[in-house]
Amino acid sequence: MKFKAFVTLAAVGVGLSSLLAEPAGAAPYTGLARFGDDDNKSKKAKPKDKPKAGKKEKQAPVAAGEIRKRVALAPKGLRFGMSLESIAKLYDRIFDQEFLPLYKKAQPGMQMQTLDAELADKKALLRRNEIKFGRLPTGEDQGPRKGEYSYNNGESMSRVTLKTGTTRFVYLFSDELWKVYDEHKLRARGPLGANYKEALQILTKKFGVNPVVSQADFAKGRNFEEAAWKDATTIIRAVNRGPVLAMVYVDRKVQENIASYRKHRAEDPHEMDKEVAAVTRKADPEPDKKKEAAKKGDKKKKK
Repeated sequence: MKFKAFVTLAAVGVGLSSLLAEPAGAAPYTGLARFGDDDNKSKKAKPKDKPKAGKKEKQAPVAAGEIRKRVALAPKGLRFGMSLESIAKLYDRIFDQEFLPLYKKAQPGMQMQTLDAELADKKALLRRNEIKFGRLPTGEDQGPRKGEYSYNNGESMSRVTLKTGTTRFVYLFSDELWKVYDEHKLRARGPLGANYKEALQILTKKFGVNPVVSQADFAKGRNFEEAAWKDATTIIRAVNRGPVLAMVYVDRKVQENIASYRKHRAEDPHEMDKEVAAVTRKADPEPDKKKEAAKKGDKKKKK
């Protein structure tokens, strides 16, 4: 197998070290992030002249969390800005590849029909699971992903379970992908370790730089401890959810201008309606005529 200049981040059920040697286009349901050349680059870059003997090439110091190499989403073909239907079509092709070995073994008749139904159902998941965050609250508000979206700002979300067991959530603004949220189950001797501490050690080694760590801050909408890395276009967050590690890939351009995307603030369900508040507001107390007369009398005496 010919290796490309990409390395692939770990996924559940596959050894992390083996994924780092995997071509970018292979087993697309396992790779959750890729590093290397731009997907649109067609020509190979010319090798740089080797430094002369005795001279070492100086590199600028790397800030915490800053990744030198470009991060690309996986599977290959997944990009920020895609519509939900485009994402679903991309996974349609992936699911076709996954089911191909099963079809080769299936007997004509009932087995083939069962596979057809299973494949059709899997292809429908992203389309069927779409949630639009309009004015009405959703069941997501009771879950651990609260804070990853807002209401009444054209946001939506969908989800699909991958072959590895990872659950993938995609978030969109005006039907344009801006965030990918993957849930991994941590386990002993697993590719991402048994706990969050081990996961950070593995990720730090693979990214080649220490992350920026932030503790949970409910006032800022951060519900869990996080570690973050970023390159020129993508922010990567490792979210500590106990036995679950959430790996989040965010369009940096959108995140750094999030206020312009989320112009409508969240409505407080306990806040009283303005018209009701006006009706129920207590009237100003009537002035005490005796006290006012006494004050006027005091002023006349002073004069």
